Amino acid sequence: MIFPIDLDEVTKVILQRIIAHKKEWSDMEKRMKWALILFLFSLILFGLYTYQTIFIPNHTSIQRMIGAIIRDERMLSFVAFVSSVGWLVSFYKKKSEKAEQDFHALRCEFIQKSSELLQEEAWKKRHLLFTWMKETYDIQLYHENK
Repeated sequence: MIFPIDLDEVTKVILQRIIAHKKEWSDMEKRMKWALILFLFSLILFGLYTYQTIFIPNHTSIQRMIGAIIRDERMLSFVAFVSSVGWLVSFYKKKSEKAEQDFHALRCEFIQKSSELLQEEAWKKRHLLFTWMKETYDIQLYHENK
């Protein structure tokens, strides 16, 4: 990776780790969103299936509806699939939150120690590095707040 200013190896490694953590966080966010879309889509299909096969033919009696639910072989599969996708959304949400915390902790640590990490020449040109990081990777290194 080529940075816009000369940096020592330690600083390069730290910045590369920050970039890798940002990518991991973005990937987890995308996976969580796709899992959520799949969950909502499958939930809608499950609702439509239940309405068409259980509610409409048996709308006169609750007992007939319950009996139809018990007799329907696909109902258990549908419930298992929707539950699995719901668990997947929860899993990716936790992974995404963990990746976000790791990214922000590393980013804040770099911000706090940047005066020590950046040597004299690099310190004078740090605005070029910070602007490049913001434009290229959407990583803000000026302030600790998100």
